[in-house]
Amino acid sequence: MVSKTVEDVLFPGIDVRVEEVSDSSGTLVVEAVSTARPGRCPNCRKQARRIHSTYQRTLDERPLGSRRVIIRLRVRRYFCDRRSCSRTTFVEQVPGQSTRYRRSSAGLAGWLRSIAIELGGRLSAYT
Repeated sequence: MVSKTVEDVLFPGIDVRVEEVSDSSGTLVVEAVSTARPGRCPNCRKQARRIHSTYQRTLDERPLGSRRVIIRLRVRRYFCDRRSCSRTTFVEQVPGQSTRYRRSSAGLAGWLRSIAIELGGRLSAYT
């Protein structure tokens, strides 16, 4: 029997390192850090070289059994060094895990989308 880690279950193939997992009152809190390569500016697509700062995003994730799962994901904010670009900084998005402005993980959004389709609901009402 192969035992699975939290990374295997929540972040398959995603560049994230789990630093801590805590369980309190039915909620599993996963503290994680992005380990992805530096991102590209969303405006000019130039790859970042310099880190501006880091901050923590809180994302809801698919439940594990009866437990609610919250991911506290530390991501990096980068400088855009292209002088002709109007954006001075931008935040990395972890492919397969986070997207701009979303407070839920990509996995949770996909899971809810599949439930809505199965139940015959309108897709736009859940995304």
